[in-house]
Amino acid sequence: MSMQKQEQEESKRGRPLDKSRNEVILTATLDLLAESGFDALTIDAVAAKAKVGKATIYRRWSSKTELVIDAAAFICPFEKLWERVDTNQELRDQLINMFTFIFQFDNNRYQNAMTAIHAAASSNKQLEQELQRDFYWRTKHAIESIVKPFIKNHDTWSETEWDLLTDMGPALIMYRGIFIGKPFDRAYGEQIVDTMMMPLIKSVLLDD
Repeated sequence: MSMQKQEQEESKRGRPLDKSRNEVILTATLDLLAESGFDALTIDAVAAKAKVGKATIYRRWSSKTELVIDAAAFICPFEKLWERVDTNQELRDQLINMFTFIFQFDNNRYQNAMTAIHAAASSNKQLEQELQRDFYWRTKHAIESIVKPFIKNHDTWSETEWDLLTDMGPALIMYRGIFIGKPFDRAYGEQIVDTMMMPLIKSVLLDD
């Protein structure tokens, strides 16, 4: 059961959860993920680091996977994306700022935690499905939302072309983190946008 559903159930029973503890627990989870990865993560370790009882965690999350799913959402709250991306800026700058926010270019700890979560998804079906639903598709939608106002007729692009555009940035960033083990910073995001995404978009830009 997700944290939101759990809170709704607890509220119905007249026992609202102390939401101030949620952030403490999620932060502790991300710290441990960044340090040791998904496989080494335990509820006992999270409870100790967050200085809460295991029952406090299990009231909110039924399993380690459920906890990590919410921790992944905590890293990148998509509902705050448009507070960080100025839609009055040029297309290039919007794309770079979007990647900076989504992939936490300025936070190495969150980067390490994110890499650990995505690496674990290949062997955890529930985690993989949730990342596809919440992270991958919302990232794809964010890129499309930024690009579409700048192009002549986005309906002329095929689904394959949109997939290529929206996949290349996230794929390269996560490949760098998971398989090469290198951090991804703003300079790397700029390189992706300047050398790969903008040339692909250039032929359909409104001011071409």
